[in-house]
Amino acid sequence: MPSNSRTKLDVALADVDAQIKHAVSFAGGTRGAPAAVAGVARPGRPFTRAATVLLAAAFEGYVESLVTETATHLALSAEQVRDLKTLVGRSHGSNIHHIHGLFATVGMPFVLDEIRWRGLPRGAVRTFVKDLSSRRNKIAHGTAPENARLADVQRWRKLVERLSNELDKKAADRVFSATNARPW
Repeated sequence: MPSNSRTKLDVALADVDAQIKHAVSFAGGTRGAPAAVAGVARPGRPFTRAATVLLAAAFEGYVESLVTETATHLALSAEQVRDLKTLVGRSHGSNIHHIHGLFATVGMPFVLDEIRWRGLPRGAVRTFVKDLSSRRNKIAHGTAPENARLADVQRWRKLVERLSNELDKKAADRVFSATNARPW
């Protein structure tokens, strides 16, 4: 059973999937797709850019929610929960340092470095989070490259889903080790 945070992430991922489908329908989604459709240059580009920003925001929201949810299961004091919520409120972006800082507050320091699965090279989680965060920032701040590659967005979307599943397991294990009860 997933955490409530993971369940909420699925709703956001459905929006990302819709943006990806729109990008594919407007531009074919493949190399060699038309450069313009009905006079509009790169018609799939707004959808891949939107999907990237939505995906990064969804992942950031998931991380913040999971840390808060984990904290509630660890029976932190009301003061500690307030401090955590303040820290979450100051966290902007889904970069590695913010994620590690947030998870450290619930006893899971450097959690991204612990996540691996078959076929994922060492350090790939850090690279993925860095790439997604960087691309989101470039889009949001107007410095993104002209082409927003659909293949990148599709790969990142799969990685967010897999990474969130792994983070859910790690958080559940952390709660279990502290309370001897499974939170989800």
